[in-house]
Amino acid sequence: MESIALPTLSELREHKFMNAKRPGLFPLALIAIAALPALVGVALAQSAAPSTPAATKPTKTTVTPPAQTLSVEQAQGLVRSSPKDPASYLALGSAYRRAGRPKDALQAFQKMAALAPNASITHVSLGAVYMDLKRPSDALKEFKQAIKLDPNDGAAHYNLGNYYVQEGRRDDATASYRRATELTPPIPDAWVSLGLIQAELGKSDEAIADYKKALAIDSTNVRALCNLGNSQYGMGRISEATALYRKALKIDPRSQEAIYNMGVAFADAQIYREAINYWQRVVTIDSTAVIAQSARSSIQVLQEFLDQQKASTTPQRSSTPPGQPTGSH
Repeated sequence: MESIALPTLSELREHKFMNAKRPGLFPLALIAIAALPALVGVALAQSAAPSTPAATKPTKTTVTPPAQTLSVEQAQGLVRSSPKDPASYLALGSAYRRAGRPKDALQAFQKMAALAPNASITHVSLGAVYMDLKRPSDALKEFKQAIKLDPNDGAAHYNLGNYYVQEGRRDDATASYRRATELTPPIPDAWVSLGLIQAELGKSDEAIADYKKALAIDSTNVRALCNLGNSQYGMGRISEATALYRKALKIDPRSQEAIYNMGVAFADAQIYREAINYWQRVVTIDSTAVIAQSARSSIQVLQEFLDQQKASTTPQRSSTPPGQPTGSH
């Protein structure tokens, strides 16, 4: 079978240090970044009241997010019940981002900013959604403002690293991710992103170590599981890799990257129909995702190959000259 170049899985894969290196027909899907708008239990720095002396630091109130992830409808209800609480708009904006509605998320975070302009989390959230909206210069301003307000905000450093990745600034990204791992609480996704950079540099052992550090912080981190699986796969440890993909799917059955990679494993094992089934699941979950485009392309490539194989094994009529395709005109 000839090697066929498939479309990239995401915009980040255009950056050479975010590509999965492994032989084979179909590229593995990376979960390259995951923008973090907030940290659990983060303190919001409220604006100082008019009567507060200028030298007084802004007061802080601890925001306790809901125990479970809220849907858009649930977050809207929270806003209705607590319209003056910036945490309500944090929940709403985050719900909109998960639903793929960045413009609505921006409006929610802007309302949050009106209530808590001195909170680093406000600017991290705005920066994250600006990245969604492909407004990197605005995102950079927000991340830097967040770090200015709170140099120990791990989410700010992590998201700044994501910005640098998109700009192709590997060394700056590494420094930002490293800083995010040093703060309390440490951010597991920062270790994953460091691992991706190490993998691109050909440092497989270091990459695996970074993914494992992420999992030591959060054993349910799907990004870490999938990318650790990719590293194992690239080293020929297929059973270990697929076990990691399956574990990721137990945690998040709708993880398109894990599902796609299972399809890659079956395709490489020449179990083609099962590979197609996995890729069809990717498309069914979210047909608008970039990885769904890759799944469709993979299905097309594999189906064309199967059709060619079928045609080559079909007996030709005796009147057909040797070497001439059947049905040609």
